[in-house]
Amino acid sequence: MEFYTAMVAQIQLPLEVKIATTAAEREAIFRFRYHVYVEEMNKRLPHADHRRQWLRDQHDESAVLFYIGEQGEVAATLRRNIVDTDNCPPAWREAFALDRFAKIARDSLSVSSRFVIAHRFRNSSMAVRLAVAAYRHGREEGLRFDFLLSRFHLIEMYEHLGYRRYLNNYRDVNEAVGLMAPMVCVGEDVEYLRSVGSPFAREANRWVTNAADGLWFSEQFLPPAEFAPVRSLPPERRSLPPERRWSNLCQTLGGPPERTIRMLQGLTEADARALLKHAILHRVRAGKIIVQQGDLLGALFIVLSGAVALYYPGSSDRPPNILSSGECFGAEGFLASCCAVGQAVALSEVQLLVLPEQVVAQCQTRHSQTLCQLRANLLQEPCSRFLPTATLHC
Repeated sequence: MEFYTAMVAQIQLPLEVKIATTAAEREAIFRFRYHVYVEEMNKRLPHADHRRQWLRDQHDESAVLFYIGEQGEVAATLRRNIVDTDNCPPAWREAFALDRFAKIARDSLSVSSRFVIAHRFRNSSMAVRLAVAAYRHGREEGLRFDFLLSRFHLIEMYEHLGYRRYLNNYRDVNEAVGLMAPMVCVGEDVEYLRSVGSPFAREANRWVTNAADGLWFSEQFLPPAEFAPVRSLPPERRSLPPERRWSNLCQTLGGPPERTIRMLQGLTEADARALLKHAILHRVRAGKIIVQQGDLLGALFIVLSGAVALYYPGSSDRPPNILSSGECFGAEGFLASCCAVGQAVALSEVQLLVLPEQVVAQCQTRHSQTLCQLRANLLQEPCSRFLPTATLHC
């Protein structure tokens, strides 16, 4: 978790969080999104307007758009929609089980999305500053539950903010980012926010809070043990100590990870521990498409248990590659900075270790030899057949 809490410890930026109130401000946000999602990340999104070079969809009409400006340009933005439970998008109703929440907080629900930070500020406190401002605004407006869909490799960041996983994964057909994890922040559950070290906790002290929402949520949703965030304090929610977690990994894999996980072979135990320290444990149900061709990746996916089928373009007449314990997929994002070249489908219930690409990339400056060995291992994965030749060199 310290990988993400380091963002909070950064020197505070003298920048103000604003709410877009004019057409010019909103259009600047749409252009900023386009620059990041389409030009920088090569996302293919149905709502991208290539003529105007902006990214805008139907949810923007009624949304509150938060942003931070820097030198006359948008540097960060977040979108928040207050949910009308009588007329909300069916996708939201399904993804977040909104009907269950509407029974106790009908007019106090919101959905956050389009959380975008300029590349040069992604290791600063800007993301936290923006999220805290949105939390403050939500409390001022009487919002009690805020929902979002997280890409797997960002789960730890959102957990640190105070969001938690509580439902099965969901795929948004309008977003080429693969399967996503529904998460919720229970705004008045101050005890929980404190327990995970959330930056929202200090802000929450400004309001009189009611513990009822937190109790209701805990009774309604009983997530698997691996959904427990790293820093939770109650024993029943506390994450495993590092040694216990490592021991469990060894037991599940049938041996030390540096021997049983193919991409880690040739690395020392210390190197393997350092890489897996920030890996998120996540389950996927049988039959779910984990990654679709063209999806943005952002992580390496390691199969701990279960089976995953990989389908690659032009191979419809051949059986898929079947991955089992210790094998990985999603390497093309790290090797070639490209989108998924194939489709990954869970053949059974699958337990995954999700390793953010940015964690792996940190090896480049600290452990170049480790990175070279890792690349050599990843180039043995099936996806390497579909990558440009230039990526095949360490």
